[in-house]
This record gives sequence, C-alpha cells and structure tokens, in this order.
Amino acid sequence: MKKLFYTILITFFTIQVSISQKLPELIPYQKGEKWGYCDKNKKIIIPCTYSSASPFYEGLARVSNEQFKFGFVNTQGKLVIPCKYDWAHNVHEGWIYVEQQSKKWGNVGGFIDTKGEVKIPMRINMPPVPLPEGERYQFSEGLIGVPWKYEPFGKFGYRYADKSGKFVLDTKYEYARKFNNGLAAAQIAFGNAGYINRQGKVLFTNNYYVTASFSEGLARVRPNSTTAEDDMKFGFINTKGKLVIPTNYYSFNNFSEGLVAVQQTTGKNKWGFLNKKGKAIIPFIYDKTFSFHNGLAMVVKNNKVGFINAQGKVVVPFKFDYNQSYYETHIGSGFANNFASVWQGKKMGFVNRQGKLVVECKYDGFGSVFHEYDDFSKGVALVKVGDKQFYIDMQGNEYYED
Repeated sequence: MKKLFYTILITFFTIQVSISQKLPELIPYQKGEKWGYCDKNKKIIIPCTYSSASPFYEGLARVSNEQFKFGFVNTQGKLVIPCKYDWAHNVHEGWIYVEQQSKKWGNVGGFIDTKGEVKIPMRINMPPVPLPEGERYQFSEGLIGVPWKYEPFGKFGYRYADKSGKFVLDTKYEYARKFNNGLAAAQIAFGNAGYINRQGKVLFTNNYYVTASFSEGLARVRPNSTTAEDDMKFGFINTKGKLVIPTNYYSFNNFSEGLVAVQQTTGKNKWGFLNKKGKAIIPFIYDKTFSFHNGLAMVVKNNKVGFINAQGKVVVPFKFDYNQSYYETHIGSGFANNFASVWQGKKMGFVNRQGKLVVECKYDGFGSVFHEYDDFSKGVALVKVGDKQFYIDMQGNEYYED
C-alpha cells in the first residue's frame, strides 16, 4: 500500500514538473546577424543559428538558412521541414504555400502540410518575384483556387482543390477568385469578367470589366465604359447578378462588418460608408476611409488619422499623421489583435483600441522577409530602424542584441 502511495506521488510530481516546464510562447530573437527564439524574459530557447525567423503559426515557425532557403521548426527547435524552398508562407489552416525554381516548369508554387507532405504539386504558375503573404491563396467554402500550369512555360488556368488536395474543378480562365456565396469571380475573356458557380458554369457577366469576390452577399463590379469619367466607377451586385448599389462610387474595398468604404464621384469627392442598401450610414466627410475590422475603421481628416466605430463616433482622436505612401500599400490598415500601427511624422508606433500609444513612434516602419512583413496579429511586430530590423511586442519590448 505504501509502495502504491509513493508511486502515485512520484507520478503526480512528474506531471506537475512537466506542466511547469512547458515551453512559453516563443518570440523571434536576433543575436548579431543570426536569429533564434526566446521567451518573454528574453531567455534564448532555440539557438540563434538562422538567417531569418518568423513567429509561430499553428505550432510551426518559418526560418531560413545561410543560402536563404526556407523551412520550419517546431517549438522544441527541431527542423521538421528542411530549409529547401525558395520562399514559403506561414502555416495557414494546416497548409503551407511554398515556391521553388524548376528547370521544367520555371518559378512555381505548391502546397505542403505541416509534416512536409505534398498536398498540391509544384505546378502553380507564379511571376518571377515571390508571392506576398498578404495575397495568399486561401480556402473558402471548402475550396482553394490556384493558377495551374498545364504546360511548361505555357498555358495555365485556374483549378480548384478541396482540403484533401484533390482538384474538383478545372477552368480555362487565367484569372479567378475564391468562392463566396457559391460564386467565384473570373475573367471570362479579355475585358469581360463575370462569375462562375461550383460546377464552373458562367452565370452572369453583364459586360463587366472588373469583378471582385463576394463579401457578405455583395460583390464590387466595374462595368465596361466608353467614357474616361466612368472608367473607374464601381457599384455592387447581389448573388443573382442584380445591381443593388449603382456604379456611382470610387472604391477598391469590399463589404466588411455590414459597411463599405467608398468615395463620392461628384462634389468634393469625400469618403464615407454605405450599408448594403446603398444608404450613406456614415456621411461623406473624410479625406479617406478604410474598411472596418473588429468594430473600428481608420479614417483620415485634414491629413490626420483617427478611428471610428460603426455608428460614426470617433473612438481614437485625429492625432496621428497620415503617411500616404505607407497606407496606399496597406489597404487592410486597422486593428489586429487589438492594436493598430500609427505614424507621427516619419516614425511608426502602435496604439490600443482606446487610442493609447502603447509603443512609442520611433520606428521607420515594418521590417521585411522578401516582402514587407506587416502581420502583427501574434502580438509581435517586425520593425526596422535604419538598416536594422528586429521584433517588438506590444509593450514596446525589443527582442535583439548586437
């Protein structure tokens, strides 16, 4: 009986020790020219041996070697996917987009899973430069669409695969979007865009020049026009192809949280927000507006940036500067993980949802891994100061040493 008691006690103690020794959240850490991972106390957990390191997503983190080939490590520091790819995105829904140069197929992409097993072979048509992570291929309604090379250095068209990696729909189109509401935007012919259903059937085109994916039941369209004045005007259609918001606005935004940011095409050309009936819910009083994310939208007035809620109330005052060159390439600018990037002069910092500056504006912008890396949804951001770049958290702690 006593032996059993000690056995139970030892087992319990072992479990408690195991729990207490569980690795904390790991943060990319730069030591000199090399990268590894540390805990929140800046204790190095994974040695600094890599040429770059990114945050962990779904248990894996992207790293690169001295040849700048990309692979993935787990939280124990084991390289579970070798550094052999020319480029890779972070893990998303268990899949990883990767790119490699092929003698037969040229610069191509494909998908692997978190074990490194191929889900979609390396035949995705790609331009010479790597695909930015913000333009990743994503599953929507159980399908993922990719531009597939049917011939080496030749013909390609969009194909759609399910989550097993099996292609279930082939199209002849060189341009297509993800499925939403059972429909996907596609370039049917030059200057003629429209929508296909899950069987690949073209349902309606209405002589559209540009079409966007459906979002919240509506899609942005730009009809063909013979006048330069109307050339960039957009409206919105429903899933039956009916134009429910006329093509009277300038916008490259989609509906988000029930509203869409648009610009007037007459008068002072101010920006505001429409609801799904085309009614101006937030008046046209801003110099620029951006989409709603997590209940707040960034707006610009007199070259100053603030944030409003869906009722149009100013939540974060107009006290930050509008860095146009930055925001023009960051359409999704707004809150991620309850923080947003802001500028004072030529320096960037971060605010919380109450408008408090939690990270001082002293950085030159986001750092880059091939492309500018502006994803701070994990609570850390890759920032740069001059030629140096490193990660910070949203308390302003910097994770590097020279």
